[in-house]
Amino acid sequence: MINFFRKIRQHMLAENKFTKYLLYAFGEIILVVIGILIALSINNWNEERKNTLEEIAILESLDKNLILAKKQSEALVSAESDSKSVLLVVLGLDSIHSNLDNLTITDEIFKDAFWNLENDIPVINTYTDLKNTNKLGLIKNQKIKEKFTSLEVNLNELRGMLEDRLNVQQIRIDDIAENEINFIPLIKSAIPSINITNETQNDYKEILSDQRIRNLLGIKLNMTQDVLDYRVNLDKDISELTMLIELELQEINE
Repeated sequence: MINFFRKIRQHMLAENKFTKYLLYAFGEIILVVIGILIALSINNWNEERKNTLEEIAILESLDKNLILAKKQSEALVSAESDSKSVLLVVLGLDSIHSNLDNLTITDEIFKDAFWNLENDIPVINTYTDLKNTNKLGLIKNQKIKEKFTSLEVNLNELRGMLEDRLNVQQIRIDDIAENEINFIPLIKSAIPSINITNETQNDYKEILSDQRIRNLLGIKLNMTQDVLDYRVNLDKDISELTMLIELELQEINE
């Protein structure tokens, strides 16, 4: 093909048809430019298609991770709610057991009130991996990226709240186990085979009449409520983010 055009050019020059040659040369340049533009367009289309496919893969991976995180979140909300309920019962602050004189507190209930702590948070590894590999930019939907940023902030704040509650537990509440009660009977719920016949039984009504102990449990109850509220809001954030991603996937695939 190149030889063909070269022969045409040579023929025109030989016949001294310079004007026609210029027009021909100009047309040839136009064809070359058009060819380059088409090649660039195809290359850009291929690159865009590649990015879109990678974005779909990223969104699908995030969606799967968030579905698992939602299950974790629901379980953690439930566990936190149970801890709050036990604290209300032990303190005689729930609507059913408002009178401590009529309340029977078992070793297991007391143990749950004092030592049960849920310190886990939902795991969203896919987002962290994408952030570390600078691939979040492939997600075009700005709302999704903003929602993930907000979710990350909320997770960090929840982590801080859990650490604060654990510090209160370790520094102050655990002191009660060492000095105010016989801890051995409380092990029975975890190790049913042990014999506690000769152990001194705890009088929990008397223990809970100590204002210092009640205040410590009250502090734990307050912190548990704060954590529970945060977990509930986090659970909503995960649901909203999952919905945004699934809607985006639908639009991309249409």
